[in-house]
Amino acid sequence: MKFYASFFCLFVFVSSAQTIKDCKYRFDNYLNFKGSLNRSVKFESNAFYLMNKGEKEFAVYANEIKLLSDYFQHATAEEQERLIRIKKTNKFSKKQVDSLVSSFKRPTIRNFGAQNLPLKGYRIALDPGHFSTNLADAESEQKYLYFVADTINARFDTIKIFESALTFNTAHILKNMLEEKGAEVFITRTQADFTSFNCTYQDWIKLYKERALDSLQHFKILSQEKYKKLLNANNHDLFWDFFRDYELANRADKINAYKPDVTVIIHYNVDEKNAPWKQHTQKNFSMTFIGGAFTADNLSKTDNKINFLRLLLTNQLNRSENLSAKAVSNFNKILEIPLAKASDADYLKDNCIATVSPGVFCRNLALCRRVNSPLVYGESLYQDNEKETGLLMRSDMDIYGIRANDRLYKVALSYYQAIEMFLIKK
Repeated sequence: MKFYASFFCLFVFVSSAQTIKDCKYRFDNYLNFKGSLNRSVKFESNAFYLMNKGEKEFAVYANEIKLLSDYFQHATAEEQERLIRIKKTNKFSKKQVDSLVSSFKRPTIRNFGAQNLPLKGYRIALDPGHFSTNLADAESEQKYLYFVADTINARFDTIKIFESALTFNTAHILKNMLEEKGAEVFITRTQADFTSFNCTYQDWIKLYKERALDSLQHFKILSQEKYKKLLNANNHDLFWDFFRDYELANRADKINAYKPDVTVIIHYNVDEKNAPWKQHTQKNFSMTFIGGAFTADNLSKTDNKINFLRLLLTNQLNRSENLSAKAVSNFNKILEIPLAKASDADYLKDNCIATVSPGVFCRNLALCRRVNSPLVYGESLYQDNEKETGLLMRSDMDIYGIRANDRLYKVALSYYQAIEMFLIKK
C-alpha cells in the first residue's frame, strides 16, 4: 500500500498539474460547441459533473484530476469504460486510488536527444489520409480530382490527382526527415493505395468484409437488418455506410497502440464551393484542426464520453493548439498560402470553434477525438487551386526515393519544423 501511494505521488508529480479552472478553460474554449453542452456538463468550485436528464451521472473532484488525467491517457478503453460505470458520482477512497494507480503502466523512461539527433527518443505517428489511387476506389471515396483536358479553349491539360498519393508521399518524406534527427516514426498505411488494414479497399472487401461483419453481428454491434444491408451493398454504399468510420477507428487504434508523443494527420483540401471539382478555383487557404467542438448528442455514447473526459482532463488540447499553430504558420510562410478564417468556409463557420491561434480550429472529427496524443490535423492547401493542380502533378524531384515535387517537400518541411520546435522548444 505504501509503495502504491508513493508511486501515485511520483506519477502525478511528473504530469502537468491540472485544476478545475484548467478544465473549465478547455470546456469553454475548445469543447463546448456554441453552448450545446451547457446542460450536459456542470462545473462547481471543487468538481465538475457529466449530467444526464438533469441528474449528475459522473463526477470528477478537484483532488482526483491528476489521477484521472493520467488514467484516461494510459488505461485501456475497457478499463476506462469500467471506471465510468462504477465510479459514477462517488469519491475515490485511498484504497481505490492505490488500485487505479497500479492498474495501468507507467510510461517507459526514455533518453531524449543526442548530439546531432535532437529528436532521439521521441515517437511520432503519421497518418496519411485516404487510400484510393485509382478511379474505381476514388469513385467510392470521392477523394480525387479529374479534369479532362479542355481541348477547345486550351485552358488546361488533363488533371488527375489522388489525395491518397499526395498524403502518402508527404508522409514518406516527413518520416525520413524525422528519422534523420533520431525520431522513431510509425505510419498507419504502408503503401499509397493501402487502407490502414494494409491492403487495398478491393482486397479488404474480398478477404475481410464478411468476417468483419459476422463478428460485429455476433457481438450485437450490428443489427440483423444492418448486417444484411451491408453484406449486399455495392462498394460505394459500403464505404459511406460502414467502411469509412470502421477504417478511421482502426487508424486511431493503431496510433494509440504505438503511444506516440505527437501525431500528424496529413490531408490536402479542396474548395467546398467548387464541387463537384471538375474545374479550378482561385481560392487557396491553409488550416489545421484539433479536437473539440462537441455537441450534447456526442455524449450519448460511452466511447465519446471517454474521449471527451480525456480531452477535458488532460492538456492535450492545449498542446495540440500549440503544435498546430506552428504547423499552419509554417504553411503560411513556406507555401505562401493565407491562413483560413472562419468566414472562408461554411464548415469552419458552422462546425468548428476558432481558437485564439490564427488558422487553428477545433473540429469533432473522428481522429481528432479518438487519437490519444497531442496532434495536428493539417489541410495545407487547396488541390483544385488553379496554380496548385499543375504543381502537385509534377514528379520532377527525387526525395528520399520518392518521385515527388516541391509542394509536397515544402508541406513535409512545414510539419517537420513544427514538430522540432514543439518537442525541443526552440
